[in-house]
Amino acid sequence: MTVFDLWLPILLSGLATHVLSTVAWMLLPHHKPEWKRLPVEDEFQNWLDEKGVAADQYLFPHTHDMQEVKGEVFQRKQAKCRGMLVLWPSPPNMGVNIALTLAFFFVAAFVIGYLASLGLPRGESFLRVFQFVTTAELLTHCAGQFPGVFWFRRRVAMDLVDGAAYAVATGLIFAVLWPAT
Repeated sequence: MTVFDLWLPILLSGLATHVLSTVAWMLLPHHKPEWKRLPVEDEFQNWLDEKGVAADQYLFPHTHDMQEVKGEVFQRKQAKCRGMLVLWPSPPNMGVNIALTLAFFFVAAFVIGYLASLGLPRGESFLRVFQFVTTAELLTHCAGQFPGVFWFRRRVAMDLVDGAAYAVATGLIFAVLWPAT
């Protein structure tokens, strides 16, 4: 069996995960508490504009080398607020971002289909296909986030809920449409 024998579950699971993602972010309320308005948003935006801070990724406090970390100035800065700031060069382009997200979901479904075609024979049981594909999807949408969480401390609890929903949907689609012997 090849990955191309799984074209229909790949296509449908890529589409299903995109639809679930859209529903999660546009209709359901569970992501709303993850993001807060900065209490001094207007003043902060004005200050950034006045200072001419370019669109980029910033870490504060920032050091150039490990010697600086040991210094008194850095230690004082560590006692203040710490964080990361990402400034975009322009507002998000919804059409491009939706297309890229859809492409990601199709690529993820293809890779998971490829893994399943290597690991499972034609005619495999519903439960075995579901277990295999759901596990691969959990790794894809959940486990891969943790290094970024550890380093940049972004809230991802609801992303994990979304990832579990994607995994179950993909597992079910593959299990139902798995080729017979």
